[in-house]
Amino acid sequence: MICKTRALSISQQGMVNNRANVALFFETALVAGLAYIPGLQLPLGTRAVAFPHFAVPSFSFFAVIMAYDELRKIFLRGGIKKSRRGRQHYDGWVVKNTYY
Repeated sequence: MICKTRALSISQQGMVNNRANVALFFETALVAGLAYIPGLQLPLGTRAVAFPHFAVPSFSFFAVIMAYDELRKIFLRGGIKKSRRGRQHYDGWVVKNTYY
């Protein structure tokens, strides 16, 4: 989700790709299923993980990464200027050091 655009926020871009949305849901459900379905634990050699150990670290990591990237994009959009001909001119520290 973070790599969808270079400068647009996730709220500006939106989540309109239904295949990607289904894939995000499916991979989360697959991992949860592999971790919690009792019949799959014996053949796969896994054990149940306490829910706080499964959800809390991953969500906090997700929140930090999303916040960092949204702030980077805000600063990036502040450094993009348009010339008289309508072309974009990239300037500023954020553009020089964090833009692709």
